[in-house]
Order: sequence, then C-alpha cells, then structure tokens
Amino acid sequence: MKNMKKQLSALSAGLLLGWLVTGCATQTPSAQAPKTTKPAAAPAVAAKPAGVRSPSMLANTCAGCHGTNGASAGKIMPIIGGMEKEYMQLVLEEFKTGERDSTIMGRIAKGYSNNELKAIASYLADQTWVSSPFKADPKLAAIGKKIHEKQCKTCHEDGGRVQEDDAPRLAGQWPDYSLHYLKDCHKKGRRCAPRKMGSRVMKLSQEELNAMAHYYASEK
Repeated sequence: MKNMKKQLSALSAGLLLGWLVTGCATQTPSAQAPKTTKPAAAPAVAAKPAGVRSPSMLANTCAGCHGTNGASAGKIMPIIGGMEKEYMQLVLEEFKTGERDSTIMGRIAKGYSNNELKAIASYLADQTWVSSPFKADPKLAAIGKKIHEKQCKTCHEDGGRVQEDDAPRLAGQWPDYSLHYLKDCHKKGRRCAPRKMGSRVMKLSQEELNAMAHYYASEK
C-alpha cells in the first residue's frame, strides 16, 4: 500500500513538472522579447504637376538665338534681356497671332499659352541689360543724334534708354538689328507699328537710318 502511494506521488510530481515546462514554452508574445519595428516611412514629397515649367525654363528656349538671359551676341539678333515687360509681352502676343511679321518667331510663339508668354516677358524684363560691344562710327553717330533729337526723342528719351509699353530700349542695341527694324518700318510707312514711328521714319533716307542705328549703338 505504501509503495502504491509513493508511485502515485511521483506520477503527480512528474505531471506538474511537465505542465510547468509546457506553460513556459507557450507564453504569450507580450511575455517574450519585444519585436523590432520598421521605422516609419518618410512622408512623400508632392510631385510637381506634369507639364508645369518655370519662367526660367521657358525663357531658356530663347537663348539659342538671343543669348543667355537675352544678352545677344549676334549682330542681327536683338538684345532682349532687360527689355520693358509690357513691350515684350505685346511683341510675343503679336508674333503668336501673326499681327507682327516674322520668319521663325511666329511659329515659336504659337507653341506657348498666353500665360507662358507673360512669364517669359517677365523673366526677361528682370534681367540686366547688356549692351552690344559694337564700336559705332563717331561721325555717323553724330548725324544720328541730330535726327533722334528731332524725330524720336519724344518717345525714346535719354538717348533711347527710356522704355514705354510700345517703345523698346534702343540704346546699346546691335546696329544691324536696329537698321533692319528701321528699314522694315520705312518700307511699311504708316502701316508700321506704332504708326507715329512709321510716319516719321518713312521720310528719312537709308543713310539717315544707318546713322540712327550707329547713334543708338553708341549709347551704352
């Protein structure tokens, strides 16, 4: 009888030990070593809407002909960096509609919205004007100055430096471009824009037009 009690007691002790071991092996996750968590992902940066171009990016398309920031290095290509904003905007819109004659500019301007043309005009207007390095003929410049004082001073004050909505800067411009523009206006006469310029220029000779171009080139 005593042997049976000893056997039952040993059996109970074995079962209790087994239960404790099993219980330790099946603890809940909270009782185990803490799990490592992945770092929170950085907030996504809002992407720039497709097709939106900055004013500088838009204006950079002009650099191929008009130089970096509109500082033209070509004799027949006008300097446009530092031009008056409203004037530039007007010219670009007229190129787009075909109101202003052109060879290439009309096709280029049609590729932009009116807001984009405004952005280009504003960007170029904010640039520093860089006069051409051309050395004008002093004799021709003296003749051109007299013509300017008589015919052009009212709109192009301070030797062509003062700018208005329809009167661009002429001082420091490449003379080849100025002469080209003056000849075109002379040919159109009163059809030249603005008309008051056409009515005055059409009365001048080719030599006088050339003298005017040299005068404005001399005014840096």
